[in-house]
Amino acid sequence: MSETFKAIVVNQKEKDFTREVKSIDKSFLKHGNVLVKVDYSSLNYKDALILKNGARLVKEFPHIPGIDFSGSVVESKNNDYKPGEEVILTGWRVGEIYYGGYSQYSKVNGDFLVKKPKDITTKQAMILGTAGFTALMCSFAVKAKEELLLGEKVNEVLVTGATGGVGSISVMVLAKLGFNVTAVTRKTEHNEYLKSIGAKNIINSSDFEKDPRPLDKGLWDCAVDTVGGKILANVLA
Repeated sequence: MSETFKAIVVNQKEKDFTREVKSIDKSFLKHGNVLVKVDYSSLNYKDALILKNGARLVKEFPHIPGIDFSGSVVESKNNDYKPGEEVILTGWRVGEIYYGGYSQYSKVNGDFLVKKPKDITTKQAMILGTAGFTALMCSFAVKAKEELLLGEKVNEVLVTGATGGVGSISVMVLAKLGFNVTAVTRKTEHNEYLKSIGAKNIINSSDFEKDPRPLDKGLWDCAVDTVGGKILANVLA
């Protein structure tokens, strides 16, 4: 690797918040025991908040954001990873309290990494990213519920925040798994998009923002909620 490389660095001195692409070297990366050459990272809602003003998520400055990344190991003091192996990172508060993936190189705790499956590329891993990983976990949980019910079929599944990252991928995956998906969104201009990725029905979010009634009529077998608040309360009512 070269002596220096580029990273997005955010900094705050009193009330002055800055963000810039800077040239740094390995000594800047103070966390972890595995050095990774970053191929790709994705842009998540939390990243946008941090890039805007730190969002009180970053506790120490200067800081490198980016809550996920994929790439290949360059140096390792962790026995589970060797140079050249391709890896993925999502979560573990990387990009918040640890330096993240918006850098050409990232150094993290090896326990935070997973080895990239052979059937996907590092680019595809970050096309899915943290949102896709979360959506897959939700979708597999719905499928697991059906299997645990000993033959009782799960048919109707509700997805809130359906045009967001987690929501839209959940709609797509759940539809592919054979469920009838109802998408909840306030962005009616995206109704055709939601239908194109598998939504059978679409409900405006405003229908879920009333005060919930206890023991309301059950309409769905499962739900994936990405919004919370009154919308979640009405889903559960």
